[in-house]
Amino acid sequence: MSTALPLGDAKTAMGMLNVAVCIATYQRPTGLARLVQGLQLLDVECGDALSPEIIIVDNDPAGSAGSLCAQLAREGRWQITYIREPRKGTPFARNAVVRCALERGADLLAFIDDDEAPDATWLRELVLTMAHHAADIVAGPVLPEFEPDVPRWILKGGFFELPRRPTGTQLDRAFTNNVLVRAEVFSRVGRLFDERFLLGVGEDTDFFLRAVRAGCKIVWANDAIVHEWIPASRTRVMWLLRRSYTIGIYWGQLRIARDLHRRLALRNLVKGMLWCPVSVFQGRHVAVRALQLIATGVGYLSTRAGSWMNEHRDADANGLRGG
Repeated sequence: MSTALPLGDAKTAMGMLNVAVCIATYQRPTGLARLVQGLQLLDVECGDALSPEIIIVDNDPAGSAGSLCAQLAREGRWQITYIREPRKGTPFARNAVVRCALERGADLLAFIDDDEAPDATWLRELVLTMAHHAADIVAGPVLPEFEPDVPRWILKGGFFELPRRPTGTQLDRAFTNNVLVRAEVFSRVGRLFDERFLLGVGEDTDFFLRAVRAGCKIVWANDAIVHEWIPASRTRVMWLLRRSYTIGIYWGQLRIARDLHRRLALRNLVKGMLWCPVSVFQGRHVAVRALQLIATGVGYLSTRAGSWMNEHRDADANGLRGG
């Protein structure tokens, strides 16, 4: 059962909690500087009572973010802790920053990506929502910021826009691009992020699905806004299709909620195949949407087919199948 934060009102709660802002970075100096500078402008409405600590894990074995982080630490308002995780992969970096935050006594862990920047009230809205709704985890919206020459079909198709909900809406999952997590959630789940997810997608969804299964409550904070900078390289058809294919692979690897993701993948595949012939008359954005659905289904089937073949090969090797 979720319990309210052990404090009087929500503003008092902010002043009595240690908050670690957790950032995993890899060779994005411009984005990282923009993010940290944005964090330094946070309006927490509590004066000096709340002093978030920024923890940055550098996933570049060469430690390319080290000098930048040292400079940002000298110039900044909040304390910055810099660590390195030489094993390349998002789950390794996320686990490194979680371990550091827990070792330093964080009560709450706020996750944000190195290609994002928060509104001034971002952290305050997350904490207030957590207190008001007795939540263990709070997620918020990520709004895309495009380069000036973004293709019109990208905007028309809303490829980087996700649904927004009323504050307090209960969710069944969350993502680490904008989320606040109570430290005790990690002990309740019994594990950190699954380090087998090395495709840059899925380890966060897997963790939060497990958190819900462990009885944790996730709610939405509609005013806890961060902005994501979308480079031109992501506004191309092939990038969108590769991303959808990768999501399908991830769905095929999931052990939790497997039936749900199988239904979603197969439904996407069928819907995309039916939609594709008609979409050519409805505009490029519709055609790309149809191809994305197909790519997700194909990614899922390729992963499940590989798993099926491995299972049968293992059975043969162990003499478990009859001749």
